[in-house]
Amino acid sequence: MADGHLFVDSQENSTLCRLSSAEEVEKLIKVFSTNTSSSWRFQTIDKTYGITVNKPELNKLEGRRIFFESDFIPFDGTPFLLMGRKVMSCHQRPDFDRAQKAKRKSQREAKQEHHSFSKHRQLAQNTKKMDCPAKIQVRHALMFPQYKISENIASARRAGSKSVKEALLQGNIEAKSVFFICFPEASYHKNHPLIGPIGNGMIYIPTTGTYQSLT
Repeated sequence: MADGHLFVDSQENSTLCRLSSAEEVEKLIKVFSTNTSSSWRFQTIDKTYGITVNKPELNKLEGRRIFFESDFIPFDGTPFLLMGRKVMSCHQRPDFDRAQKAKRKSQREAKQEHHSFSKHRQLAQNTKKMDCPAKIQVRHALMFPQYKISENIASARRAGSKSVKEALLQGNIEAKSVFFICFPEASYHKNHPLIGPIGNGMIYIPTTGTYQSLT
């Protein structure tokens, strides 16, 4: 699958795109958000996501596991390292700070009881989250195309993995950063309304700027 390519998995109701930089990922997320009238918030981002690894530093990665496929990264024979992930949640996501907010509220109430005759500023009401599970998932992989295997069998994967690790140790290997981004279809959104075509059983294809029906 070449960079910039995508495929639509109608069973999983998602769109998977392959890009060559973190900057392209950000641009595509903005396009997706605008054209689907959706809004997203950071949930998780690994420290090593998006970092550039120069050839002299590749030997430091020798101890990492070599993959040939992973979640959101289909098998095409190319071995790779997972450098990091980034997850963005729908703005109506579950309230991940619920426990902290409850703790702060209890502390405020205890303080107000202690100073019952003091003036307090009026606090804004909590925004109610709708527990929407929809997410945009991004995986950053460091790929080694010169060690591509032809068959997805255990012996080929073991041999390919061994060759990559030996080359990493010697620092004699070409590596290419690739970013896989998985966009959810409208049916992943729950407990809140959707506006526009995506709310009517359509999935938005960000690299072509078109909608496709999954029915």
